[in-house]
Amino acid sequence: MKEKKLTSRQMKALETRQKIYDTAFRLMEEKGFDNITISEICRVSGVAKGSFYTYFKSKDDIVVELYKDVDQKYSDEVKNMPADTPAFEKVLAAAGFQASYAVKRGVKFTTQIYKSQLEAGTDFFISEDRPFFKIIKESLDEGIANGELSSHLNASETARWVVTVSRGITYDWCLHHGEYDIEKTMKRVFTMIYRSLQAVREDLFND
Repeated sequence: MKEKKLTSRQMKALETRQKIYDTAFRLMEEKGFDNITISEICRVSGVAKGSFYTYFKSKDDIVVELYKDVDQKYSDEVKNMPADTPAFEKVLAAAGFQASYAVKRGVKFTTQIYKSQLEAGTDFFISEDRPFFKIIKESLDEGIANGELSSHLNASETARWVVTVSRGITYDWCLHHGEYDIEKTMKRVFTMIYRSLQAVREDLFND
C-alpha cells in the first residue's frame, strides 16, 4: 500500500511547525526556558503568534515535544540491539540514554527542563504510555519470562522504580551542578539494582 503523498499545504504546515520547534529549542539552549517568551519564539522564527498556537498550546508543549523526540531515539536504539540482548541490558540502556542526553544538553538546560516539568504539571512525563516506560516494562516482562529476573517481580511496578531512580539520579546531578559523572553513576546504580532483581524473594512483596 502506497503512502499518501502530502499536499503542498500540509508540507508547509509541517515546515512551519518544525521551524517553531527548532527556534524554541535553540533559544532554550541559549537563554534558558524561563528567559524566553512565545512572542520571542515567533519573532525569531518569523511566524505569527497565531501560528504558534496552531501547533502548540504553550512553551511547555515544546518541552513535551522534545521528550517525545528523546523517547523515539531511545526506542530506535533498543530496536537496533541484537535479538539476543539480555532484557536488563535494555533497561540499563534506558538509564544510560537518559544520563548521556543530560550530559549532551548540559546541566543548565537539564535543570530548566526539570523545572518546567514540575511547574507545568503535565501528565506526559509520568505517563505509562510513554515509549520510554513501555520499553522498560516490556524488557522486564521478557526478563521475568525467560528466567533472567526473579519470577516474583511485577514488571509494571518495577518499571516505575526504574524510571523513578533514573529520574532521581538526574535530578541529583542537577542539584550538584553536574559535578560528578552521571553516566558512570547511573551504570553502577543500575548494575546493583539488576543483581537485586535477580534474587527478589516473594516475601518482599507481602504487606
